[in-house]
Amino acid sequence: MLYGLRDQTGTLIAIGKLPLSSEWQPIDPVDDEARAFLPLQQEKDSPFWQESDLQFIRVLDDVIELLMEKQVFQFTELPEPAQKKLLKRRWHRQQLNGEDNTTHLIGPQEGLL
Repeated sequence: MLYGLRDQTGTLIAIGKLPLSSEWQPIDPVDDEARAFLPLQQEKDSPFWQESDLQFIRVLDDVIELLMEKQVFQFTELPEPAQKKLLKRRWHRQQLNGEDNTTHLIGPQEGLL
């Protein structure tokens, strides 16, 4: 819940998470006037963008796998931190999909060498 303070003309002049006096009234954060007043960062942190980012990460995983399959680049060309993250994500996605492949010589926690 957000609270807003208005001047004598009814123009929104302040927004806060808590009412600082009895003059502060609850406001709807998706109201056009409130959204224009709020910083852009709050828009970036909205549930829509959070969910969209999570879904897009999965798309990137798939694109990276496809590029490696087509031999556009090799896994070993990626920086080591990226390799570790991709291995860990691949392992967890396989677990979620029930692809318990026991032919892996190393697990995601063990690293490459």
